[in-house]
Amino acid sequence: MPDNWPFVIAAYGLAAIVLALYWRFLVRRDKELDDARVVRRELREASGASGLAQAESRPRSPLP
Repeated sequence: MPDNWPFVIAAYGLAAIVLALYWRFLVRRDKELDDARVVRRELREASGASGLAQAESRPRSPLP
């Protein structure tokens, strides 16, 4: 059984790297969503309530 320890260590190392990269992706995606939320809020405030009401009254196409 001691012959398998390098493979076990390599598997844990690979899993740690993949999880770290995925965590980095999630953090970057969260920042992008926060930035987009700020931009939407600024656009909404700039257009006023009447522009928002017009945008909401338009029919939306269904998602695929």
